Formats: sequence, C-alpha cells, structure tokens
Amino acid sequence: MSSMDPEGLQCYVGDAASRIEACACITDQGVTVIPIREEVPRKAWWRRRKRGPRERPLLQPILSFDDLLGATVDDKASTLRLVHCPRKSGHEQRICQDVFLTFDGSDKLSQAQKWATKITERCTPGKRRLLVLVNPASGKGQAPQVWQTTEDLWRAVPGIQYLPVITHDPGHAYEYVKSMDLESYDAIVIISGDGLIHEVWNGLSARPDAERALALPIGHIPAGSGNGLAKSVLESCGENYGILDAAFCIAKGGHQPIDLMCVRAGDKQQKVSFLSLSAATISDVDIESERLRCIGSARFTVWAIWRVLWPVRLRAELLYWPAEAPGQPSAEPPPLSAELEGQPPWTKVVDDFMVFWACNTEWAAWDSKPAPGACLSDGIWHLLLIRGKSASRTRLLRAFLALDKGEHVHVPGVEIVKCRAFRLIPISKSGHLALDGEKLPFGPVQVWPSRYRGHVL
Repeated sequence: MSSMDPEGLQCYVGDAASRIEACACITDQGVTVIPIREEVPRKAWWRRRKRGPRERPLLQPILSFDDLLGATVDDKASTLRLVHCPRKSGHEQRICQDVFLTFDGSDKLSQAQKWATKITERCTPGKRRLLVLVNPASGKGQAPQVWQTTEDLWRAVPGIQYLPVITHDPGHAYEYVKSMDLESYDAIVIISGDGLIHEVWNGLSARPDAERALALPIGHIPAGSGNGLAKSVLESCGENYGILDAAFCIAKGGHQPIDLMCVRAGDKQQKVSFLSLSAATISDVDIESERLRCIGSARFTVWAIWRVLWPVRLRAELLYWPAEAPGQPSAEPPPLSAELEGQPPWTKVVDDFMVFWACNTEWAAWDSKPAPGACLSDGIWHLLLIRGKSASRTRLLRAFLALDKGEHVHVPGVEIVKCRAFRLIPISKSGHLALDGEKLPFGPVQVWPSRYRGHVL
C-alpha cells in the first residue's frame, strides 16, 4: 500500500472531552488515520475513573475512497472534513459518518487545502450541475423529506450544484424538460416514483434535439410507491436500496446506459418506456390500487390479495420476436396496422392471460423482482406470463409470494419469455394496460427498440 503523501498531516480527531493526536496519510486505497496519543483533560481525583474500551474514540484503519465523496476545509475552524458514507456491514444501507480532522497552525492550512483537492479528485468526477425534480404528490407524499435528506448530504460534497424544482401537477415535468436549456445541466435527478421518470424521458424525447436530450443522465432517488428503476440501478451497482444510498451513488457521478423502448398504443403519439408494460391482473393491481395511494407501497399488497381471490383475465394475441432469434427487428417501428404474423421469426400466442408483465429491468418495484437476471442495456425484455390451463388462484398466490426474491420462476405454470420486440392485441372488450406504472389506453399496443439509449446515474 503506497502512500500518495509520505509526509502525512499532523492532526487531531475527537472532541473537547477527549481527542486523539494522529497522523493522516493518503494512500492508494483511501485515507488512513494513525493514532499517536490520546489527550484527556485533567480532572479532580474524585471524578476520575477508568475508561472502558468502548469509550475510546474509534478510528477505522482506512477510510476507503469507495466510501468517500470528497473533502472540504474550514479555514476559520482549522478543520478538514471528510464526507464519509460507509456501510455498517456489507449488507446494510449507507450512513453519514463524516470525519473531522483538526490541525494547528497556518502552515498546515495549505497542506490541508491540497489534501482536500486531491481526495475530492479521487472520489468524484468534478463539478456537476443537477436539475432536481421533486414530486410532493408521489407515494405517501414524503418527497420533500427525501429531498431534505439528500440536500443535507450534497451540501457537504464539493463540486455539486443543484436547482430544485417542485412539480405542481401531472405534465409539469414533461413541459419543463421539453423546453429546458440542455447547456445548463449535466444531469437530471428525480425524487419521486417511476411515473415522473416516465414523464421526464417522454418530455426529452419530444424535443427536436431528442437524441442529445436523451443522452442526459437520469438519477432516481426513491420517493414513490414502486421505485423499480432506483432498485434496479442500485442493485446493478452493488448498493443496497435506500434514500442515502441512491443520493450517494448520484454524487459519485458514475453512469450506465439503459434501453429505451418505443411504444405505440391507439392513435396517440408514440411513447418512450424504460420499465414495464403490464396487463390483466398486474395492471389491475397497478391502476386500481391508486385509490389506496395514502398507504404507500402497501397498496400493491392489499390489492394483490384482492385479485388473488378474484383474478383478472385478458384474452389476447401476443406476437413477439424471440431474443435467441438471429437478427434484429427493423430500426423503425412499424405502424400497429402492419402485418407481423407469418414473418419469421415472429412467434404468435393466443390465450387467456391471468398475468402479463413485460419488463425491461430486473426489478419492477423495490420489492418485486419479476425478471431475474435482466440487464439494463442488453436489448431484451422479459415477459412474465401465467396463462391458459396453467392459470389458477393457487399458482397466482405462489408467484406473488415469491416475487420479492425472484423465486416465482420455479412455480409450475409460470413462463418467462425473452424477446426483443412484441405486440399485444387484446381480444377482450375491456381491461387495463399500464406502461411504467401509468395508465395506457386499452387496445393494441406495440413495444419496439428505440434508436436512442438513455443513461442512468
């Protein structure tokens, strides 16, 4: 382990009651704080007592760059602040645990400022300008509190600038991003559920410069009922699901591509989808449970129990391009009236669907994993089907109970079909369709690969 600063920074860690003289060094892995001696204020003999091991200020052997977001210097207090968000253990959420190193003398100030710059450069990509969209109506209405938690962290992170915008009604975010100046921001952060993300990506795709606009990375801090994108992104990064975890990942600045799909339904303008399309029982749970929004994500569980007792079935024709088939669907999506049947490799299924759930991400909600193994940018959608004679209340219940761990794939009668494009044509006269959790006009619907890719933080 080689040191980037062989001289080290002579400093103190602790408070007025007890502080430790230490030497801090920047290494290849992070910041190491080596205790030298502890200073304890002298007390009268009758107040003295032996200090137990748990009372001694604890120092980690190393503050890893993986857990740091940078460093700042307070000139007046002669303090170097390390913005530190470690996990208590590998399976727990991150916590804020900043470390303050105090130093004596103006000669240490210059060294501390150089240190702060060096540490920050190792932790984050530099200055970023973020547009933050906060939806106070999402989920249980806790988005403002979620933003406060996020801002408390970001305020201490060097280089992050942000403009928070509170959305007032449906369509506000759509219109805002449709006309925003792309030069003013490096990314968009959404504090809401998946519905506002759907709105934002569709607003960006409606711009004349859609290709450039859709290249703007999107970050999701969970504040809704489902939060499937946040869960999928955090899982792909090896992070736990949580508000601080998502804010930490966004502050780190890394991003990855995500497939976007073109969706045609009825005579309306083509939409962009990033998450899922559902029908039959799943879309009924998604749409009808809106009346229980006040109880948050529990609304899905309550309505799912109701629909296990009285399932919804959809008679429909499904045409799909198998993922394992050679070639790719055409670059431009055809109109819904275009004939696909009989053209290889299109495959046709006509049946009664109790469950139809098409997913682009592994997680459709923070506690539902309908597409185990799905990647964000592999060009493949996973269709979760329970249909025909295999559809029963017992199997539906078993599948629902196993969704949180993705074990539903082992339930008899559950199918996972991987495809690159598909068209669903309802034969039933009525029902619900839900696109990324938002209601879609009931009727024929087509999902096709978009020529654009999105990016997520």
